Amino acid sequence: MNLFKVIISVVTLTFMLATLSTMASSVEEGREALQNEDYVLALEHFKPLAEEGNSDAQAFLGGMYLVGEGVDQDFEKAASWLKLAAGQGDAIAQNNLGWLYQNGSGVSRNYQEAMKWYRQAAEQGVDGSQENLALIYYYGRGVKRDYSEAARWFELAAEQGLPKSQGYLGDMYYFGNGVSVDHERSAQLFRLSAEQGDPSSQYQLGVLYLHGEGVAQDDTMAAEWFHKAAEQGHELAQYNLGAMYENGWGVEQDHTKSVHWYQKAAEQGVEEAKDVLDEFAAQGIDESMDN
Repeated sequence: MNLFKVIISVVTLTFMLATLSTMASSVEEGREALQNEDYVLALEHFKPLAEEGNSDAQAFLGGMYLVGEGVDQDFEKAASWLKLAAGQGDAIAQNNLGWLYQNGSGVSRNYQEAMKWYRQAAEQGVDGSQENLALIYYYGRGVKRDYSEAARWFELAAEQGLPKSQGYLGDMYYFGNGVSVDHERSAQLFRLSAEQGDPSSQYQLGVLYLHGEGVAQDDTMAAEWFHKAAEQGHELAQYNLGAMYENGWGVEQDHTKSVHWYQKAAEQGVEEAKDVLDEFAAQGIDESMDN
């Protein structure tokens, strides 16, 4: 055995391990600097590593150019770095690159490329990519609309807790788009999303309680969820809440609150709310009583 060659090989391997360890350390230091909003220090760590081909550093650097953290926002530079990282399998870079292609930022808009990168990230479990891919299928952007495929990806994102996906999937189970009609499942999904503060799901859950679909009919619960959504500016929830205060459904009858919520809905263009306010005016009910 050639002892000299063995020694050289060991030294080379040790040097490589030390280099990889240093690179990993620098990426972590750059990540920490980024979290602390020390963008100058983050760039000092990321840029040389990115130029050496480190995918993590390339992804971080691309992300900084994408949102303009520590650098001028530059979608073309973001795309350049993200392509390098995405090509090496970095899931976050793949998702962000998909977004650039979908929106035509820094690259020509190309839904097929967007789907390609979203799918690669989604298959690695990135919840945002799963949701983005689902939305493309749901609306048929650049592809034929496919509710079944949309539901499949919404399901995966919903399982990871994304409220928007939970809401979309709840709607699909309610109407039977891409899945079988299941009002109980719809209510479960709307609740998961509503509890995270999504106003559309709060409104939808209120509707289910109002009509007793997928849940036991309960005006009080309907009013509670309408109120949560209305407080966040959901115009239909505001209208429904106005109606509930007008009629005393699930709440104590209160014309002052009724007018308040009808006005809020009318200000957002709900014609039915304007009609009710006109009727109130004709009956001599003061629309300004809540001011």
